[in-house]
Amino acid sequence: MKTTGRAIVLAGTSGAGKSSTAKELQRILPDPFLVLGLDTFFGMLPHRWTSEGTAHAEGFSYIRDTDPQDGRPRLRIGYGTVGANLLAGMRQAVKALLREGNNVIIDEMPIDATIIPAWRRDLQSHDVIWVYLTAPLQVLEAREAERFPERFRGLSRGHFGVCVAESFDLLIDSAELTPEERARHIAAALPSRQ
Repeated sequence: MKTTGRAIVLAGTSGAGKSSTAKELQRILPDPFLVLGLDTFFGMLPHRWTSEGTAHAEGFSYIRDTDPQDGRPRLRIGYGTVGANLLAGMRQAVKALLREGNNVIIDEMPIDATIIPAWRRDLQSHDVIWVYLTAPLQVLEAREAERFPERFRGLSRGHFGVCVAESFDLLIDSAELTPEERARHIAAALPSRQ
């Protein structure tokens, strides 16, 4: 009987350190782990259904507003039916990879409160460790300023606090640990397989 793969879900807002942690996990784990995330699937979508395309309301769109607490710019990602189909397809693709024995690291920036519950529902029969990466908002915004042009800034603020941290196996403050330290902490929490 084929052994199914295991999954590591790395959830957190923009700048939380998911991608750098995933790379370190791939480097230190003894078994191969594929990394898949929203950006992987965004890249497959025709331009028309992306944030700058003519059909963005059906696909994915940017919602710009200001934080009601301090008036700072905020950027959130919204989606329509095409976007919802892509998100559902992404979950099913990961399930298929796991079913065939592949290990997967999911780099997930929850864009609304439905994302993690949907992953939990679809991965409930699989071996999964749930990791929430976070940092103080000012740290996240500083990282975002280093990585993105100004028009894409505000994602960390726009999606900050979407996850309920208590529902995760591990909560890691990425401001306190290097990517390698984060990865080693996660690897130590993975149950060994005989």
